[in-house]
Order: sequence, then C-alpha cells, then structure tokens
Amino acid sequence: MKEFTIVRGLFDTRKRQLTIDEYFLKFENKDHNEDLFTIISKNEIIGIRYGIHFIKGLEFYIGREYQIFIKTKSGKELKIFFKLFYRRKLNEKHQLFFDIVNELWNQYFDEILNNYIQQFSNSEEFNLCGVVFKDTCIQFDKKEISYHDLAIKKYSHYFMIYSEENQYKNKMLYYLKDNNAVILIELLNIIIKNGQFRTEKIPDRSL
Repeated sequence: MKEFTIVRGLFDTRKRQLTIDEYFLKFENKDHNEDLFTIISKNEIIGIRYGIHFIKGLEFYIGREYQIFIKTKSGKELKIFFKLFYRRKLNEKHQLFFDIVNELWNQYFDEILNNYIQQFSNSEEFNLCGVVFKDTCIQFDKKEISYHDLAIKKYSHYFMIYSEENQYKNKMLYYLKDNNAVILIELLNIIIKNGQFRTEKIPDRSL
C-alpha cells in the first residue's frame, strides 16, 4: 500500500489523501465531511487513461493539469488531478504524477495487461481499445494488419498503429483521451518484440 497527498491547485489548496492498495483504491475527492472518500475495490477496476492537459492563457500556455481517470465496471470514472502554473514546483508535481501512475500499474494494470497477454498467447479473440486481436492479425475501422506487418510510432501524448507495407492503414490513439490506450501500447510492444517483456516498463511509458 502507498499513500499520496494531492493538492489540486491554486483554488483548492486542501491536502487530499490518495491510497493505492493491492485490494482497493481510495481517494479524497469529495468536500462533504460526512463522505469525503471514493473507494473502489480492485476487482471493479477495468480501465485507465492519463496524461497532461496544458492550460492556455491569452497568448501562451501558463500551466498544466495532470489527469488520471480510473474506469470501473459500472462505466463510471474516478478523476484524480492536480494543477500547476508558471512551472512552479514542476519537478515535484511531475514526480508525483509519475509515482502515482507507477503504483497504479504495480497494483492493478500490470495484472490486467497480463490477462490480455494470456488471451493473445491462447489465440483468443478479444477487443482492446477498439482494436480486435485475431489469430493472425489485428482489425480496426474496417482495416486489417497482420502481426508481421505491424508497426508503431510513439509520440509524447499519443501513438499510431500502422502497416509497414501500407501506412494509410493506421489508427491514432491518445493516452489521455482513449480508455486503455496505455495498456494497448504495452501489449503491442510485447507482440512486436516477440513476447519479450521490457526490463524497465515504467520509464518507457509515455507520461
């Protein structure tokens, strides 16, 4: 179990507690003294998306909001977020975001990823983030790419799946906007690398 203290920003300076446990997630996201926390059991967690939303002033960007969304089986999302302006405490806030994401993977999403890896290894058909995995190929948007032709281009906030033979066959996904895109990119990396896990997963993940 790990606990984090989150201060959302200039207009919400209250210290809020986030607990990431192997059995549950607990976040102080409410303002009623009788009911401050949202608690989600591990077996209810099915999805995640996260990233940085940049805050624009009149002429240029003045800050950023770190956002993490946890999706449950009911379809609801728990939002964990905090802001900074004019690069104040940038390193501290970025490290906090990194540590929270890292722990979420350790406690919940590595296991979910492993379940998809097992389905792929068993040649089961499944859908992840709008991409259908079949025995010899993936399918999306009425397009099909065989595994030996599959390639990925990775950027800071999104990635693109494409065919090496025909790059017009492609699909772009955003880590912050698309539910479980961060899990999809991990699975595709493993498939392209012939099932070999990276020795350092978290540093390679785009934050």
